[in-house]
Amino acid sequence: AIVTLFTPGFSQLGDALVRFDVPPGGLGSVYCHSTPNSTGAQAQLTLGGSDSVVNNNLTLTCGDLPTQSFGYFLTGRVQASVPNAGGSQGTLCLGGAVGRGVGGGAQNSGATGSVAVNVDLMALPSPTGPVVALAGETWSFQYWYRDANPTVTSNLSPGVAVTLH
Repeated sequence: AIVTLFTPGFSQLGDALVRFDVPPGGLGSVYCHSTPNSTGAQAQLTLGGSDSVVNNNLTLTCGDLPTQSFGYFLTGRVQASVPNAGGSQGTLCLGGAVGRGVGGGAQNSGATGSVAVNVDLMALPSPTGPVVALAGETWSFQYWYRDANPTVTSNLSPGVAVTLH
């Protein structure tokens, strides 16, 4: 969905102050888009739960994936745009110190073509070991998964960022 905020008394798109993509879950914002996978659709990444560090109740859900496909969630504090990263057909939306395996290790999309995990904000993965998220930090997430489009490769979901409180 696209959310547009207006100044009071204005109602036309040209008068918009802020316009940004919001994933269907309503939490966070999409900053990097995905490419179609072997299903013909683009993977969709949504954040749910709470953006409060104290609540530690953030969830990630990725849908519109190929069925029975393995992948894992990535996270980091630096946003980037790296097309065809690691031979993938998608774009890696994270840079800097990228952590992998958010919510556990590899996930399988099963018969539904979706995966979901709880994010432990007290132990976000990083290359040097788990780190604690702090209020005020912006963390970005993405899902990297196996695909066959048309040959065996990998693909990535959109990048979604959330500022924690």
